[in-house]
Amino acid sequence: MDFFKKLSLIPRSLRCKLLIVFCLMSIIPLLVSLYIVRDYIFSSKGDIISVSWVIFFCVVITFLGLVLAKQMVEPVIEMAFETRLIANGDINRQIHIRTEDEIGELGRSINELTLNIREKIGELKSYGEKTKLINTEIHKKVLALSGLLQISENISGFAELEDIIGLIVEKVAHIIDPGYAVLFLPKPNDLETLESNASSNVTNNDLRDLEIKLGNGLLGNALLSGAVIYADSKTKTSKQIEDFKEENNIKNFAAFPVISRNRAIGMFLIGNDAEDFAFKADDLDVMKIFTKQTAIAYESDALTKKAKELAIKDDLTDLYNEKYIAERLEEEIKRAILYQRPCSYIVFNIDDFDKFRSENGELSTEKALKKIALAFNKNATEIGRAARLAGDTFALLLPEKNKKEAYRIAEEVRREIEGLELDGGRVRRLTISGGVSENPIDGTTAAELMRKAATSVSIAKTQGKNRIV
Repeated sequence: MDFFKKLSLIPRSLRCKLLIVFCLMSIIPLLVSLYIVRDYIFSSKGDIISVSWVIFFCVVITFLGLVLAKQMVEPVIEMAFETRLIANGDINRQIHIRTEDEIGELGRSINELTLNIREKIGELKSYGEKTKLINTEIHKKVLALSGLLQISENISGFAELEDIIGLIVEKVAHIIDPGYAVLFLPKPNDLETLESNASSNVTNNDLRDLEIKLGNGLLGNALLSGAVIYADSKTKTSKQIEDFKEENNIKNFAAFPVISRNRAIGMFLIGNDAEDFAFKADDLDVMKIFTKQTAIAYESDALTKKAKELAIKDDLTDLYNEKYIAERLEEEIKRAILYQRPCSYIVFNIDDFDKFRSENGELSTEKALKKIALAFNKNATEIGRAARLAGDTFALLLPEKNKKEAYRIAEEVRREIEGLELDGGRVRRLTISGGVSENPIDGTTAAELMRKAATSVSIAKTQGKNRIV
């Protein structure tokens, strides 16, 4: 059955056309053979008209075969050319379908294949753009996480609050791209009014000059309620927000109150001037984390200051600190006045301490300070106190000692420190200069005795150092 179907002339297929061409082209040699047999083999002469008709029909049949063959071959050639262009990357090409035979089916299949390739390439480009956006978002999140870790390390390392705030503002400005960030903090003389304290990427002078009054206006009310406010090109906003944007010449912004212990201590404002911009939920969540870290930084700084206030000893030397010695001196002066007893106070300063530090290094300097501290502590009386007031300044509080007795103790300390053999570095020895004061001769308050002793130290320095005045 398949055999007869293949030989069938009914379908307008390429196979049928090839068969017809074969038949047409076969008639020509057959007619020529019959003509030769009739006129030459049997020697019967035919008339010229018959011969002419024979030749005419041969030419017509040959021409028809040629036309049909051309109709078959040209689409194949055109299809091969178009297919080559498509294979070379020009996927926008399309094969024109002229017939409904196998060549037409092949052309239609190639067009469908090309269309599928175009669609797949379009999908790949779309996936590529989505992947690029995802990679950008991942990179931003990694940077944000890195910034959070860096800020946490600074907080745990007790870095200066100003440095931590500057780092936070810088990181916050990069949450959105392009973006800016401003941190508003209370004025020193007006805690109810916030002003710009730190900023990054801000070119708008209106923002730099903006002040936020607690409970007044859009941001002032947000401070009281602790609510987050944001406005962008995609969000429908209230008239109050639109007025705020117009007054301060901004387009997209988000305001985050900084809350510490249920009290507003500041406000973060981030934003940009991009068209058709919309805040992402992830960006707002990251911003909230940075805001909380700002509050943590403030709380940590406050606790550190409180701890320093409560501490009474120096970490390096284990001597009493300046705050403690001043309070204790005030108490001893009151007791001395009450019982009519003497009370002396001595201040010492290490000579050429900065030179020693630069030449010997920090490690050797710390070791030297510890040795010197031992000498001060050893020479303090049973009821006396030794203190480290600053980097190179020390003190002795000597209750029940008059100026003469205090001077003798100060000289003993000076000679002992002069004889200390210090470790490492080129400079192996240090000297000190000191000043002695006594109550009530040099003052009746701690501040007066401390000031008098400090003045005496300055005199000792001008007189050649390594002496007690």
